[in-house]
Amino acid sequence: MKLLFLDRSTLQYKDNAYVSNQFELALDMVLIKRSTFKVNKTNINCTIGDIVILKNDIYSYIGILESIELNDDYTTNIKSLDFREIFNLDIPATSFTGDLADYLHQIITDYFKHNSDQKQNLSYLTVSKETSVSGSLSFETDNIINMSRIFELVSKGYGISFSTNVTYLRGRITGIIFRIVSVNQGMVIKSDFSSILNVETNDSTSQLVNKIVYYPRSDNQIYQIIKTYYLLSTGEITEDGTSDDRYTSVMAKGYIYTDNDYETLETKARSEMVTSKLDHNITFTIDMKNKVFIPFENIYLGDYVSFIHKRKTYESVITGITFKDSLNYATITLGEYRVKLTEKIQLLSKNTSGSSTSNITITNTDIDGGEF
Repeated sequence: MKLLFLDRSTLQYKDNAYVSNQFELALDMVLIKRSTFKVNKTNINCTIGDIVILKNDIYSYIGILESIELNDDYTTNIKSLDFREIFNLDIPATSFTGDLADYLHQIITDYFKHNSDQKQNLSYLTVSKETSVSGSLSFETDNIINMSRIFELVSKGYGISFSTNVTYLRGRITGIIFRIVSVNQGMVIKSDFSSILNVETNDSTSQLVNKIVYYPRSDNQIYQIIKTYYLLSTGEITEDGTSDDRYTSVMAKGYIYTDNDYETLETKARSEMVTSKLDHNITFTIDMKNKVFIPFENIYLGDYVSFIHKRKTYESVITGITFKDSLNYATITLGEYRVKLTEKIQLLSKNTSGSSTSNITITNTDIDGGEF
């Protein structure tokens, strides 16, 4: 495989190097993951922050060069971040109701195509809107939110996903396309599928939150009622406590609300309970020679799946895809819970620094996929 180095500002070719059999290609929706490549070259013409592209038969990885380390054996270790980290930018939080794909397209073009700071604009970047999803994002006023956080909220709540591709002209890379797309149709995957190996499941020690009660603050002038919301096994949110689809084991949380909070109570309840539903970690290895469950061909980051393991069904999301030292097998991660201590610390830091700017209305997606 060949790793290309391109100028971040112009996408002009700068250098290339062949990748050895020591590499890790890591993509993750939940945490910032670094891909690492050991290449058989020194004195590479590149600068930290440049664009790196890994050309292979499976997936054209696009990353941002983070570090270069020279080895004693005249090789170099390259570390890079996924291209989507270029959108790791703090911006004013603006509430929106309407087509969320239009909203994403607008903020990307505002900050990376039509920015008053010309050095931040990426002339080679094309933003392609290929889906439409109606919804709303409600943010507290006078707050800052990271653009990547908006991507995460919309992806998790509305079935919107993202992909990046390169464009060529007579064999030369001329641009990068950032696609705003719908997630794939959901699949039902059984852990005993012949091409699945090394299944590991870890549930969070926290019980699934399926009931939230909001109590009015004592000095409220307008709203004095208690509002209760329930998460159903179907994934829906309801105020009907008698529904047959309620979970048999109740895990409830309670909060105090103000008059100003009242209109957003349901959206807050949806956000917290849907996130709780993804509080697990499932990893397994998939043989890339299989014909039905193929990363970057018919399954991608953000896709919804139902994973059946030992008579238990996990309604989940593909949050990680990793290749290590070979493209013959991929490690798939489902859910948002993480097991390693370093990952738990990073996730905790991310959640505590995210503030309370975001409340998202999450609608159910009618998924009808294959079963494997």
